[in-house]
Amino acid sequence: MLVTQATLVKVICFVVPVIVIYNFLYLSLVSLPHDEVGFNQSIHQVFRNWKSPTSSSNSTSPNINQSSLYLQNFQQPRLAYVDAPSTLDRFFSSPNPVRKDYHEWNEKTLRDLHACMSLGNCGPNQMKVALLADNWIQDAVVRDFRGGEGIWGMSMYKNLRELGYTTLFSSDFTETLFQYRMMPDLVKVIIRGETGKCHRDKDCVKGPENQSGIPAWKLFEWSYWPNYRLGDSNCPMKGKWLLSANPDYAFTDFDSSPIQYIGYSTEDTCTSIPIVPLEQRKNQVWMLMKQLIYVYHNKFPWNRTYFPLVHEKLGIDFVGGWLLDKDYLGWGKDIQEEMLNIEDHDDGVFNLGMQPANEFLDQVRSSKLMIGMANPHWSPSPIDALCLGVPFLNPISSWKEGDPWNKSHWDTQHPTLVEYDRPYVYHVHAKNFTGFLEAIESAMTTPIGRFIPEHMTENAVKGRLTKLMETDWRAKAEETLKQNMKAVERGEEAYIFEL
Repeated sequence: MLVTQATLVKVICFVVPVIVIYNFLYLSLVSLPHDEVGFNQSIHQVFRNWKSPTSSSNSTSPNINQSSLYLQNFQQPRLAYVDAPSTLDRFFSSPNPVRKDYHEWNEKTLRDLHACMSLGNCGPNQMKVALLADNWIQDAVVRDFRGGEGIWGMSMYKNLRELGYTTLFSSDFTETLFQYRMMPDLVKVIIRGETGKCHRDKDCVKGPENQSGIPAWKLFEWSYWPNYRLGDSNCPMKGKWLLSANPDYAFTDFDSSPIQYIGYSTEDTCTSIPIVPLEQRKNQVWMLMKQLIYVYHNKFPWNRTYFPLVHEKLGIDFVGGWLLDKDYLGWGKDIQEEMLNIEDHDDGVFNLGMQPANEFLDQVRSSKLMIGMANPHWSPSPIDALCLGVPFLNPISSWKEGDPWNKSHWDTQHPTLVEYDRPYVYHVHAKNFTGFLEAIESAMTTPIGRFIPEHMTENAVKGRLTKLMETDWRAKAEETLKQNMKAVERGEEAYIFEL
């Protein structure tokens, strides 16, 4: 049968629009996750992009491939961390908040990792794994521990996850080794205190007889304190393989220090809490002490009579939350006098006992000043106080005779805050009642806004964690090994390990 030209034109006019509409719908369907899209959503997506400026017929951009431009309009933004499809949730249990078992957290994380690897949609950093093998970290994340080590652990975990890295918890090197052997090439770092236990164990560390062991250069020592610059048997790799929560102020900047400062941030938590205007706060100062023994310890910088004396002069109350463990950390054996509780409501001294984190922060933000007691050293609490607009009285325990204001010779409760001054930080020498009184009197009438040291913001911590995860530690370990071998040749003691 012959087809006339007119008939052919009619067929073309019918078929071409059908093909175009089909392609629009098909592209929208395949470009969106199948469990999140339906026919109506596809139609909406097609026409939404049809009307977008990038696909406007008025565009004059040269050399643009229109089909490529169309596909770009449908690309979903790549997530930093991709959870397993929600359709799997009914087959697996979620971490139970009552049991607080970190293995359940690991199971969820591994499910996410296996799913994204299978689907080919992992986040940019998701196939880079950090094994968080220290109990402090899992206690913080899973069991809500909020001591100094817990705050550091929570900050490290939170920021690694926000950067899209995969993290797994473990409690001993047996479990850590098992996790490492599951995916040795994906594991970038292993973070734990007393890494020497693995370094000294031929069944744990990689060596001639244990090729599937953990390479020495993947083991990073977890230390809240920056004191171990030289390293010891617990951290034989030394140097940048020692991670610290606090800066090493023996050096002018973080990079020049032999160790690696990671630090912590409480910025997200504290900035979510409104500041109480100074005139609306309680007439109180907060005593930074979690144990009665702090005011009997030989480092206690004040005199216990200061509290009722200042209360009498200024009418302000001294409020805190402390326990009555008279042998806390074994300190009791060094104290000869009887330890009497200092709480006395008539003299304006109140003990609220240990409090949940939210109630503690509420008391702090309602205070006019936080007062240090020398212990606990390098506590995160003054950082929270400053972020909540509450100044800190930083006691100076020792100084250079004849030059008491030379900060380079100070020993203070919070070395991080030495560089800052009033009205944010009041530095007062030990046993100086006049300075103690004047600092409190000034803080009672001098408001401050939020203050967060620049190196303690969330972004600053993320930057240092990214450096930890992305540095070629094998290359650096190779240089360390060469130096150690030369040291051994000179008859010195040095750690020899296998790359």
